[in-house]
Amino acid sequence: MDAREIRDHLNLSRCYIAALSDLVWSAAEIRDATTQRYYADKRQLAAQDLNARTIGGQRDGVLTAEDAERALSPISSLEDALVFTD
Repeated sequence: MDAREIRDHLNLSRCYIAALSDLVWSAAEIRDATTQRYYADKRQLAAQDLNARTIGGQRDGVLTAEDAERALSPISSLEDALVFTD
């Protein structure tokens, strides 16, 4: 994968994590522990994948340290999930 493909994938992963976070909070609001745990587990796996791909991209010289920092920055909402817009 080239840098553009990795950045696109990282953006999609961050959006997926943001959407899963919304689902976790929605399940918590209606006190559905089973659904909350289901989406929290999916979010955890997605975050681990994001971390692994970011580290791999940096290790392989495809991502800069600044790219990696942006990819791993906190995701508070879907609006701030996209960090690579160039």
